[in-house]
Amino acid sequence: MKVIRERPCQRRFHRVTAPMKVILPDGRGMMATNWSLGGVRLDGIPSPLPGNGQSISLVLNLPFQGFDISFDVNAKVVRSDESSGTLGCEFEELSERAYDLMNHFINDLVRGNMATVQDTICRIDVPVTPISTQPDPNPDESKPANRVPFKTIAMSVLYGAVGLFAFGYLSILIYSTTMRMEVRSAVISAPLATLKMPIDGILRPVRFEMGAVVKQGEEIARIENADYMSDLEDKKIELATALRDQRRAQEKYKIEASRMKLYQVISRTDRQIARARATSAREALDAADAAYDRLAKLLKKKLITSAKFETAVKERAQAEARLKDAEYELERTTVMDSVSDRKHFNHKEFVADLDMFALEIERAGSAVKTAHMQLEKLEKLRTTMSIVAPYDGRIVSVQQAAHTAVLRNEPLLTIQQRTDPTVTAFLDQDQVLKVGLNDSAKVYLPSLGRHIAATVVMVDRNSTFINSDRSHYAWKDGKEKSAAVSLKLDIDGADVERISAGLPAVVVFSQRQVSDIYHRIGSVFTFQNFAERHDTSI
Repeated sequence: MKVIRERPCQRRFHRVTAPMKVILPDGRGMMATNWSLGGVRLDGIPSPLPGNGQSISLVLNLPFQGFDISFDVNAKVVRSDESSGTLGCEFEELSERAYDLMNHFINDLVRGNMATVQDTICRIDVPVTPISTQPDPNPDESKPANRVPFKTIAMSVLYGAVGLFAFGYLSILIYSTTMRMEVRSAVISAPLATLKMPIDGILRPVRFEMGAVVKQGEEIARIENADYMSDLEDKKIELATALRDQRRAQEKYKIEASRMKLYQVISRTDRQIARARATSAREALDAADAAYDRLAKLLKKKLITSAKFETAVKERAQAEARLKDAEYELERTTVMDSVSDRKHFNHKEFVADLDMFALEIERAGSAVKTAHMQLEKLEKLRTTMSIVAPYDGRIVSVQQAAHTAVLRNEPLLTIQQRTDPTVTAFLDQDQVLKVGLNDSAKVYLPSLGRHIAATVVMVDRNSTFINSDRSHYAWKDGKEKSAAVSLKLDIDGADVERISAGLPAVVVFSQRQVSDIYHRIGSVFTFQNFAERHDTSI
């Protein structure tokens, strides 16, 4: 046996050979060889034939059970063969009626709901077996004439139970949706503090275990840091060195201050010598001036030679220069004598300067002060080498292992403050309108399987609306859980230890009505109740 595999059909629509009459533009009518929703094929058409790409108007007739269903379509010639008289047309545009009608015929023909009978499309009828309306001549005599309808009773009871259950469930659902509001986005909250590593070092535990109860100021762990101890010793050495330098500068100052008494005597002596030299030089200049005047007169009378007069001029200039040197020396010694209590000049350099020694003392004092500050800073850091509890509480998590090296600012542990835990429920903007202060609520803790009564103590609608960049409130989507409600649990001290922060919670609120209609109805009933009470009291 030879198996032939045909290629899959690439057509977009089913093509059928059911009877269809096509009337050409010239009035000639032909039966379609095959047709589909995309086009029609005609064979045996006498010449002439329209050319490829030409648009023509066709009238299609579908014979259905003795009736002709006709409609007009526009088609484009896609194939024209004069030799065989074959014409292939593609529908350019089908009206909605024509498309639905042809699609209905093709689908029913493909499914077998229709068939062609003598060039007519007919619907295939499904045979139906008729039911006899005559009574049974031989009824079953085994069934009792008057039997108990157990089946009817059972079905009635079943339907009644189902109806009662449905009614009860619907009542509970209506009550829970109108009078109660269940919020699953809630959590147990309590003040928490995360302690971090103040400095790099090795962690030595004292009470460093999860669940441990600690008191305020109690030591939890110690920190060992070799670099810190080395820095502390270095700062102590620097402080000692700075103190030694300060004492040495102070001793130098004292020694030079004692020497200044001798230097002051020398300065006064130098000033007296300079004054004597200046007096002597002035007298010598006066004598030279007198000699100059006398020889000038004699030279005019030509009683002396010019050389002798020039010698007198030279001696006068030398005397004047010596006087100026003596005056300069007197001025210098006078100035140095005025500061002889701080400085001394030995005619070449300053051999003593108490101001410079005072600067050295000040510099040494600054170095001592800086060393003291750095040492105090390290000493204060010593207090941070111990991790202590900031308040009474319980360690709820430990992030680092004991006896390991930990870097600075790394989280070590988290402590929960020993206070009454509260429940924080997160609601959207529609739900928060139905909750009020001091409302009673029920809190269910799935982790503990307990129901606890609670009271609303805070309602915050804008907790997450604040815009830190612009310092004003910005509205958010109403479906976001952006409102926070805090509830106080009604528990005693023994239960506080079991309830820790982070436990999931489900809160059931008594839902308030915000509709104006409910308020009006409530106010009417309230007034009537008040009137009734007032009449009763009268």
